[in-house]
Amino acid sequence: MSKKLFYFIALLGAMVVFAPACGDSDPCKDVDCGVNGTCFEGVCACNDGFEGDACEIEWAAKFVGSYLGSDICAGVTYNLTKPAVVTRVTESSVRISNFGGFDSLLDANIEDGNKLTFTNYTDPASRKFTGTAQINGNTISGSYTVTYSDNTTESCTFTYTK
Repeated sequence: MSKKLFYFIALLGAMVVFAPACGDSDPCKDVDCGVNGTCFEGVCACNDGFEGDACEIEWAAKFVGSYLGSDICAGVTYNLTKPAVVTRVTESSVRISNFGGFDSLLDANIEDGNKLTFTNYTDPASRKFTGTAQINGNTISGSYTVTYSDNTTESCTFTYTK
């Protein structure tokens, strides 16, 4: 075998071994998703309850605060005379006190960062609440059905603002 052919084969072998390594750059090399996410192809995939470029925004934190507003049930408007207060339970759930002006508590789950859901949540007065809500900036709005202890129901909508 000639020296030129030997060197050519050696060079070709080296290219096969090392060429893929040169083209492979880790897209997650400089991406920091913190403790609330994992990098996938250069983008953070956040754990449930978190969002943001670096998974730094907790869903519940967007809802926390005191709100005033009104509920409309059967065509009658009920203005809150004391605030509905939202507190954090977990990163993906909140508790609302004075929801609907009932001076009680309601626990809700957060879905996709901006949507609240509650299904058959029974408050201390044995009323059951089922509904959904969205947050947009400082305003939470949604609809719900309340079932009273005598099994009568009422459908309502509400809008609360921080």
